[in-house]
Amino acid sequence: GFVPTSPTSAMASIQTKPTQPLSQRSQKEKVAAAAPGAAPLNGPIDGAKFANQDFVRFLYAPHGPQADAIIATVETSTKLKREQIGYAIGGVVALLLVLSSIAQLICNLVGFGYPAYVSVKAIRSPSKDDDTQWLTYWTVFGFLCVIDFWADSIMGYFPFFYLLKAVFLMYLYLPQTNGAEYLYTKYVDPAVTKFDAWLAKQSAKQQ
Repeated sequence: GFVPTSPTSAMASIQTKPTQPLSQRSQKEKVAAAAPGAAPLNGPIDGAKFANQDFVRFLYAPHGPQADAIIATVETSTKLKREQIGYAIGGVVALLLVLSSIAQLICNLVGFGYPAYVSVKAIRSPSKDDDTQWLTYWTVFGFLCVIDFWADSIMGYFPFFYLLKAVFLMYLYLPQTNGAEYLYTKYVDPAVTKFDAWLAKQSAKQQ
């Protein structure tokens, strides 16, 4: 019969590489990530692997006697491991993002929930190291929400728009990928610098 995998045995089979949120990284790592043209500390593929490892670690962590009992019951009744159940739920969400009439709402909830929570914590913290990431994230999030105005037309030609948008937003905000910081360093900051230089040049001409 099916026996739910214990947290100890499940985690022993996973070869994890330590990952840290941006706020917990060393100053040396932050400086390296902020260098002009620097790649993110984890590339998208490695970041996805680390995110999956952290996701499984979270599933097998204690969540209280009642929650653990419910999870164990679901594992027993479905004959699936808890990470498989999580993947199945993720698959359903992905299908809704492609086929559902509420795809836009789901996508915006994916892009809003966790970042909003972490942004509030960042504002409360005395350190400002993570403010750049979340300011960049919300700027990109707002830009993508403007694109939603043409979403119906885009969906007519590209039905995976909301699915890819949700994946991209997760790439931006997950600490394992830290895409927002990379996007800011690689594109946003240089673009604003060039725009400021152009404004200064135009202002000098008018004087």
